[in-house]
Amino acid sequence: MKFKKTILTLALLSLPFTSIATAHPGRTDKNGGHTCRTNCAKWGLEYGEYHYHNGGSSSSGSSSSSSSSSSSSSSPKEVIPEGSLKVSLPTFQVFVNDQLISNSTSKYPLFVYKDITYFPMTWYYTQALALEIKWDTEIGFVIRKTDNKAAKLETDSGSPDPKLYAKMPDFNVYVNDVWLDNSSEPYPILVLNDITYFPMTWKFAVEELGLTTKFENNSFYISK
Repeated sequence: MKFKKTILTLALLSLPFTSIATAHPGRTDKNGGHTCRTNCAKWGLEYGEYHYHNGGSSSSGSSSSSSSSSSSSSSPKEVIPEGSLKVSLPTFQVFVNDQLISNSTSKYPLFVYKDITYFPMTWYYTQALALEIKWDTEIGFVIRKTDNKAAKLETDSGSPDPKLYAKMPDFNVYVNDVWLDNSSEPYPILVLNDITYFPMTWKFAVEELGLTTKFENNSFYISK
């Protein structure tokens, strides 16, 4: 009898610890596990803890994890084209001469780069801001302030491209007939969809072009 007890003891000790700890009474579900509701501490479990018996595993849990991982890894990462800069549409309202701009219906929308608002130097915008612009293949892009009266702003109707990638211009830029070292500017002149965009910083908008700007109540105002 004593010999049999010894054999039984050795047999129990040879079992994996996890098997002894988790193989307590209770029905298991189709995944081989269940939620502990009775004497949980005795088995080293928390009350309400879901666990498995006999090394069981949840194929659904694994599948869910795999699915989640697959879903997150399958989300395409935006690739910015080489030589381009990512810009975005403003999240605030913009007024030109107290006229609200509808950015969503403009072919050449205003955009934001490094927290600075950029304006497209189209005919309509330059007339509304009483600016003079000139483009020449030999000279480049020229912009000047004038004493002209501001015109009512019209816009080129259309929809902005959801992917906004601007580029540095490959031509010379002159502001009030002075060449601009654009590559060294913290807020450089940029080009988007073949349109030259001007940063409305204090330096350019106020000091160089004689405009008035202010930002209040989550709105940007610019006027001549």
